[in-house]
Amino acid sequence: MPINTHSIFVINAQSPENLKKWLNYQSSLTEMLQKVKGEAQLELISQQWVNADWWDQNVLQIQDDCIFKRDIIMKSHGVSYWFARSIIPKKCYELEPSFFDRLKNESIKNLIFGNNKVQRINGINYAIDPHCIEFYWVKKNINTVEGILWVRLTEFSFQQRESFYIAEIMLPELEFVL
Repeated sequence: MPINTHSIFVINAQSPENLKKWLNYQSSLTEMLQKVKGEAQLELISQQWVNADWWDQNVLQIQDDCIFKRDIIMKSHGVSYWFARSIIPKKCYELEPSFFDRLKNESIKNLIFGNNKVQRINGINYAIDPHCIEFYWVKKNINTVEGILWVRLTEFSFQQRESFYIAEIMLPELEFVL
């Protein structure tokens, strides 16, 4: 199902010019970070089956009761540059469990890029602040975060049958990575 933009709490903000290249980049952000900074480190926060919450059901319009949720922070040289949440509805995961089981040992970029089973079908960028649910996904893991952050929310089609999603929340430090 398409992303329901009407359920997103919208704040009025312009994305910083230096952040636009990251928000609009269509390939792997991890590879771009690695190219620019010389390394990229994925810190796995959690990876588990959970009940779909309000955000999953209303913003992503997921009808499954259960989703596979994976939270990570992407760093380089000890500096955090973005938080990412992968959301895979049960119906999507069950199309080919061995494909998604690879997340136990691999980055999701290995599943998405260069794979004809996966197509990017929808994406939006929007600003968040402490009044937004998404802000607290980050705040829970990086308590020093404040101000306005930018989300890149992408819908992917798997086997042209079911969708899964990635929400990447750009941290302020990313604006200074040229």
